[in-house]
Amino acid sequence: MLPPLDPEAVRRLKEALYRFLEELQATKAALYLVGEGGAFELVESYGFGRKEALLAQVRPDHPLFHWVRRHRTAPAVLADPASEPALGELLRMAGSSTLLTVPLVSQDTLVGFVDARDRGGRKPYGPEELRIAKRVGENIVQVLAELGLAAAPPPPTPSLERREAPRGGKFPQAVETLAGVCGALAQGEGVAGLALTVVEGATARCLLFSSTPLEVQEREAIARHQLELAAAAGHKLPPVERWSFVERAVQSRETRREEIRSALLVGGELTVLVSLLAGSGSQAAGPVLATLSGVWELAQREQTARRAARNLARILLEPGDVSFPHLRQHSQAVSELAQKMAQELGLSEEEEELVTLAGYLHDLGMRELDYQRIYRLDRPMEAERRLYQRHPVVGARILEASAFPGLAEAVRHHHERWDGTGYPQRLAGPGIPLASRIVHLAEVYDVLTSPSSYKRPVSRDQALQIIEKEAGKQFDPQLVPVLARVVGA
Repeated sequence: MLPPLDPEAVRRLKEALYRFLEELQATKAALYLVGEGGAFELVESYGFGRKEALLAQVRPDHPLFHWVRRHRTAPAVLADPASEPALGELLRMAGSSTLLTVPLVSQDTLVGFVDARDRGGRKPYGPEELRIAKRVGENIVQVLAELGLAAAPPPPTPSLERREAPRGGKFPQAVETLAGVCGALAQGEGVAGLALTVVEGATARCLLFSSTPLEVQEREAIARHQLELAAAAGHKLPPVERWSFVERAVQSRETRREEIRSALLVGGELTVLVSLLAGSGSQAAGPVLATLSGVWELAQREQTARRAARNLARILLEPGDVSFPHLRQHSQAVSELAQKMAQELGLSEEEEELVTLAGYLHDLGMRELDYQRIYRLDRPMEAERRLYQRHPVVGARILEASAFPGLAEAVRHHHERWDGTGYPQRLAGPGIPLASRIVHLAEVYDVLTSPSSYKRPVSRDQALQIIEKEAGKQFDPQLVPVLARVVGA
């Protein structure tokens, strides 16, 4: 059992749980913490009636215990009770149709969880609610640490769990591709789990794919196996205590984790290792590791081709001896911001690359016009305005021969407006290519905030206020909040 909590601790935990209910608009929620023997003990609850099934203790043999352990790395939703019959019965007895669990993790240790039920108005728990749940869960862990019920959280460590910005150590797309294949292969016959480790400088990040969380000793065994393999090949890795681990739950068929087989993947500037976990005598290691090696080689080639395409884009922007520094700076800024928005939207690799290149080349047509005279005019005359409005069409015409799917069209329409009053074709709403809508929004934000803009720059908050007023008129209203998240509002 948990030791008795003093009144101040009870008050703070009640407040934390109530904030959780408010922010998620959940109808009921309960807070559980790990007690002696590893069972979860009920600490506080809101919204549950006396006759509704609310467990005072979640023991290791209960289906809810297994669900929480399986989803210990991120909030998880059960919206179809029939898919988990044992949990479905628990929900039925409580008059609930949806379960949301939020793990409370302190320094890689699961210290508790929040059991939340239906949202008000029968609304579903979508991606935005899961992000809120994760943040509120972290706040509860902070309260637990302040009360001495959990270890203080360490400074945040970059992970593979979410894509990072283009600057500051973003993982190459080749690694993201490899991670996706690992997640698929981890569900194959004879595979109990896969570990993908990426070493960059003094940091090593290990992404683990398995149906149940790995214990500390299992993680250390994988790290030692990979350290030995790397050392034999002449690669020095950071010591185990400097590794970070991120878990992704998959539905593995094999549950026995008795053997480790590893491979060092060559190519590129990073040191990448993969390890397969399996039962004794499994024949899966050879084919799986060979497949991952082949995927890594192909991903490296794709990354090289992508880098070449971006270099060609820079040459297109300034092909001769004449330099246009303001055009180059603006194009780079728009490209980076558009790429971040594409990543936030979760677009595919191909769509992200299209948005990134379109952002860089959106003003390419300015080169063929009277650039020096019209590009930075704050108050152009009518003739100059007409000349300026030709640049999307001119840029698209230059790019039509590139054979890059969608690029010419993305550039052609980056000055269209959501309400149909833009140019050159007065397209409206979803009829405007998504890449064009993203680039248009990124361009306006850069013009408003850049110190090198032809306009007097404004602050981030002022720029967002100006843009929000134009949501649904100039800009796609669904993209405006994405921009706000990306620039850190």
